[in-house]
Order: sequence, then C-alpha cells, then structure tokens
Amino acid sequence: MRVPNLGNRPAILQGIALVLCGVVIGCAVMTAAASRTVQTLQYDLHDLEAENRSLREQVANFEKVKNRRNVIDRTTVRWDPEQKDFGKATLDELRDRIAADLLKLVGKPVQAEMYELYRDLIHEKVYYDVNDTDYRVRIAVLSVVGSEFVVYVRAEVFVPD
Repeated sequence: MRVPNLGNRPAILQGIALVLCGVVIGCAVMTAAASRTVQTLQYDLHDLEAENRSLREQVANFEKVKNRRNVIDRTTVRWDPEQKDFGKATLDELRDRIAADLLKLVGKPVQAEMYELYRDLIHEKVYYDVNDTDYRVRIAVLSVVGSEFVVYVRAEVFVPD
C-alpha cells in the first residue's frame, strides 16, 4: 500500500489545516463556556449552602424556643439599600460573619431596654480579612418582627487611623 503524495494536492492540506484550526478554536470556546458555567454553579452552590445552613439554624432554634413566647428565635441580616456593591462573594462572606455574631441573640427575650445591647453587638464592628480587605459594619435599622430579629446593615472599607 502506498502513501499518497500530498504535495501534489494542496487542497487536501488546506482542508486538513482548516479542520485542525476549527478544532483548536472550538476547544477554546468550549473551555471559556465551561469555565463560566462552573463559576455560576459555584455561586449557586454557595447560595444553596448558605440557605441550607440558615434553615438548619432555624430548625434548631425553633426546637430550642418553641415553648417560649416573646423570644428571638431567628436572625436575619439584610443590606441597606444605599450599600455600595463590593461583589457578591464579599457581601455573602460579611453576611455570614454578621449572622454568626447575631446567633448569640437567639433565645434572648424581646425587650425594648435591650435594643442598645443588641445594637452594640455589631454596630461599628470591624471584620478583618474578608477577601483580603477589612470592613466596618454600621447598623442602619434594627427591628424585631414577631420573633425574628432583622438587621439592616451597611458595610464600608475600614481604613485604620
């Protein structure tokens, strides 16, 4: 069996080169699309894990205080509408840290005299090394609706004096 002489037929070589270029370009496009999809899935996974954690905490807190009235049984952290956007990952990490600090309030009584103590728990608090930056948190609104403790916070980059 003979190997054909491809030098006599340049159209075949051009066709093979065109197919190889198409394969390389196709691989680059698919890699970019797959990377974008994986990044989106990671954000969705983080959101679902946070929601799962929140629901588990709510169930645990409900079991803890189901027979008591006028008690904080869950906490919610929301961002003030005037909050600067530091990126989804940074805001989610800050929300998780603030929520962890507010877990101390679960099971505490709802009393108007205690609002200052509740406020002082996180107001003007600095959270260090959140995605390699330090942030100071200020409380915009603090309220108790039913047995849910809701805090609207605003974060800003902390610059030490």
